[in-house]
Amino acid sequence: MKYILTIVTLGLSLLATNVSAGTSVSIDGTVLSSTAIVKDVIREVPEKTCNIVEVPVYGNTKGTAGDAIAGAIIGGVLGNQVGKGSGKDAATIFGAILGAKAGENHGGQKVIVGYKQVEQCEITYVRAVTEVVTGYSTTVAIELGDGFDDFTPTFRTDRQYSVGSTVPVRMSLSLN
Repeated sequence: MKYILTIVTLGLSLLATNVSAGTSVSIDGTVLSSTAIVKDVIREVPEKTCNIVEVPVYGNTKGTAGDAIAGAIIGGVLGNQVGKGSGKDAATIFGAILGAKAGENHGGQKVIVGYKQVEQCEITYVRAVTEVVTGYSTTVAIELGDGFDDFTPTFRTDRQYSVGSTVPVRMSLSLN
């Protein structure tokens, strides 16, 4: 009943001010509330998990005397094959020295010499329900004056308005 009286009052005021039927008028109103309209949406959300794990630290052992001797023999034989004439002895000695060093360095094995703690993280995606704002329910008080009750319609808006702010409300009236 209140809304019918309000619309009739607005219609009469439009006719009294020479406004033709089917016209819209803009009236200032005061925002009483503006609350978010939310919708639950299922999304893939990243989730990071980290753990402290122990990882081995590797080191090389030195080769044995046998590894050095075997390397010297092989290096000497190869050096002997490369050298010619008076350089053959020098090539044999040089090959033996290089072979011994190579046998000592590479004769060893990779072994675990200790452990250290490191943080390992991974990101997994989990389904989660999140709220998404789809609009705002905004209630506006429109003063009609002259002893009439205020008109307080609620609108669905795309943005949030500050409570107490003045906003223009466009109303369309028509006579059928």
